[in-house]
Amino acid sequence: MSGGTLPAGTKPQISDKTDASLPPEGYRLTLSANGCEIIHADDAGLFYGQRTLDQLLRKPEQVPLCVIEDSPDIPFRGVVEGFYGRPWGTAGRLKLMKFLGQYKMNTFIYGPKDDPYHHTKWKEPYPETMAADFRKLLAEAKANYVNFYWAIHLGNAFAKPEEREADYKALMAKLEAMYELGFRSFAAFFDDFGGRNADLHAEICNRIRDDFLAKKGDCSHLIVCPNVYTGNGDNEYCKKLGEKAKPDIEIMWTGKNVCCEIDADYAKAITANYRRAPFVWWNWPVNDFLRSKLLMGRTYGVAPYKYAGFVSNPMENLEASKIGLFGVADMTWNGAAFDSTSNWHQGISRLYPYATREMEKFCEHNSDPRKDAGWLAGWTREESEKFASHGDLRRECDEIISAAEQLERLVPEHDPDLWREIEFWVKMFGCQGREGSAALNMLAAKEQPDGAAAKKALVDYAAAREMREKIGQAQVAHFQSLAPEWDKKNCIPCRTATKRLQPAIDQAAKTALAVLSPEMLAKYFPIPCKVIGNVEELANRGVHFENGEKLLVLDPVLEQLTLKPRDWFGLSLANGKKVTYVWADFDNDASTACGAIELSKDGGENWIRANIGIKGPLFSGKVDPKKGFNAMRWINISDQPVKLKIVRFNVDI
Repeated sequence: MSGGTLPAGTKPQISDKTDASLPPEGYRLTLSANGCEIIHADDAGLFYGQRTLDQLLRKPEQVPLCVIEDSPDIPFRGVVEGFYGRPWGTAGRLKLMKFLGQYKMNTFIYGPKDDPYHHTKWKEPYPETMAADFRKLLAEAKANYVNFYWAIHLGNAFAKPEEREADYKALMAKLEAMYELGFRSFAAFFDDFGGRNADLHAEICNRIRDDFLAKKGDCSHLIVCPNVYTGNGDNEYCKKLGEKAKPDIEIMWTGKNVCCEIDADYAKAITANYRRAPFVWWNWPVNDFLRSKLLMGRTYGVAPYKYAGFVSNPMENLEASKIGLFGVADMTWNGAAFDSTSNWHQGISRLYPYATREMEKFCEHNSDPRKDAGWLAGWTREESEKFASHGDLRRECDEIISAAEQLERLVPEHDPDLWREIEFWVKMFGCQGREGSAALNMLAAKEQPDGAAAKKALVDYAAAREMREKIGQAQVAHFQSLAPEWDKKNCIPCRTATKRLQPAIDQAAKTALAVLSPEMLAKYFPIPCKVIGNVEELANRGVHFENGEKLLVLDPVLEQLTLKPRDWFGLSLANGKKVTYVWADFDNDASTACGAIELSKDGGENWIRANIGIKGPLFSGKVDPKKGFNAMRWINISDQPVKLKIVRFNVDI
């Protein structure tokens, strides 16, 4: 309730009292002409009440006299750093801790796939420099009432029964070392690596709980990310893990699929099979499966439910992720009052007050993770308005050009960390606007193909396409300079507005070029290939060119796939293109021991075994272009299921 406003210039004096009857982390804030009283359930409740007061005081001339009683819907709310790609680093995480505290999120789970001391070198102690960074982060987390979870990834550990007790001894030693650093919250990950042994995983988790956490007495509940983390849990692994893991161990779940909206029916089903409410690991706004895209759209698509916890897995672009995190914070604190559109506008205004309108224009065109409009399956988000006419498209392109110019001027000055993340996307966005303007000019001039307007439009369009290529090359070179050697091949040019804007621009360009320049039409709009096979997870999967138009790449699949005997997938080329080189990396020696690369001359009707080199999980080798092969595939030739990840699957053409 409220009535009146605080007199201008008044700085309210704060008094606080504890009321144990309030929900955990809850508070009751009373703001009157006499001052401010915050009655709170605990220290976190007082902290969050003060954050609400800070928000009210942001507009000192409009501070309402009011009573606000508030508490969170979900007990654990925050972020998991669990993506594939460049970890955020200490400076980024320190800023994140302040962000989490400011927006009332209380959980940070540290589990970057590219930290070897969390994963492949888990038995080894952290170097002192990294340990010192953890101490700084723990102090900042504590100041902002954030539970800082350190996760250990044990996907391939404990495989040999005769070495199991030695492994447990090493595990307890590593946990003890992290405890001595100051950690009081721990997680165990089994995702994406190793087998699906629910008995073993439950045993490991129970022993961490009983032999370490319970004996310490001052630690949070254990969080576990299982090897099977999608679907409704109606399988032996999930049911057995739910049955055998101690009831106070939290079990993570990503939803029906790896990247998806969170459905209430699936949440109810996984609750029954886990025998506890799921702790949601939501893969939004993560972009590790298609790093060419930024995901800065609205937060929506989560059904109301009594989740045990809810954490967002963001992008490696941490500053750009904060729009999505602003939405997750609001949604998990008070879901009933959450309005996705209003929250998105408020978040942009709060985070980018120096360029709110321009950032809204940029973000509305950088939301959807799909590669292009033809990839209809899987995880999609709203992006770009629908363009009813060429006039609408022209106005949009003009606004995009203006917005990109303003962002290029303002963001480096006001937020250099953000600019380092989005610079190339902003430049590509402006180039896209100019490309659209030129395409529409070509379309308007196609009735006079030899006229001056048509010639100028063709030159402008070619220049925009050339600039797009240069920006992409510069971006790849920049990020390759930052990436470790193994990750350099995953750096690909950025893309913006692929859902509606780019297809509308392309359609205008195709229509015009068919009349004005068939040669340019063939150059800029080749038909590359299609994905073929009987592996459901790859149906309608996208492909992209790299190195100009020479290297055709299946969009990487980072999650582990299970392929039954005779399961297969591949690429079928179009327009007379021929295979000249094959490269396939599946991150698993079983893919080469139990599988084979086959080639076809008729687009996939008939296949022959390829004479391709094998090294560990890698197939690679030249293919004689004179043989005329226009399709390739991987097939499971064994009588056993094979687990693999598609790190790379491409052909030179």
